[in-house]
Amino acid sequence: MAVQLPLDHLREIWPKDLRPALKRVASLFLAGFASTAMAYGPTGHEIVGGVADKLIANTEAGQKIYALTDGITLERASTIADEIRAWDKSGADDANTFPHYAEHPMIDKQLREFWQANPPTQDRNSVVPSHHWFHYTDVPILNLERYAGGKIGRTQWDVVHMIRFCVEVLCGEISEGNPRKITKPVAVIL
Repeated sequence: MAVQLPLDHLREIWPKDLRPALKRVASLFLAGFASTAMAYGPTGHEIVGGVADKLIANTEAGQKIYALTDGITLERASTIADEIRAWDKSGADDANTFPHYAEHPMIDKQLREFWQANPPTQDRNSVVPSHHWFHYTDVPILNLERYAGGKIGRTQWDVVHMIRFCVEVLCGEISEGNPRKITKPVAVIL
């Protein structure tokens, strides 16, 4: 199944020589999300992030990404979205709740605001989505069914839609003041 991302927007923002590297990074991340059969946990995420770090090393794109993430590598960032699920038990406001990103206070603040704007819920009819929904979608492994809106497991908040949303935030098409509190740094991390 091919997922079409609005990468054409990158033409206006990123210099021509950086586009191939950015497309490779996006492809690597999509490959990591492509199948539940590839749900390999933190180590797998870190491997994909580490390869992406190598692809953008010493490039203008890499400098822009690391500026957005306050120096957090993609290898490190690859597990943060899963780590903040730990806040589900006692909330993002509890100073004693792991994880802390004290060495990156701006990132820590934005992640907490993101979590608060998208708190965990089991109610699929909630007008406020759960941050858990952003991490996955049910993608059929057989060709009998295709990913499509309105199908079970597919929502406006699944990973396919959220990748596009994050790209639009990064391109400036969606304001960082959006209701989901997805800023440019949070978009890179997600």
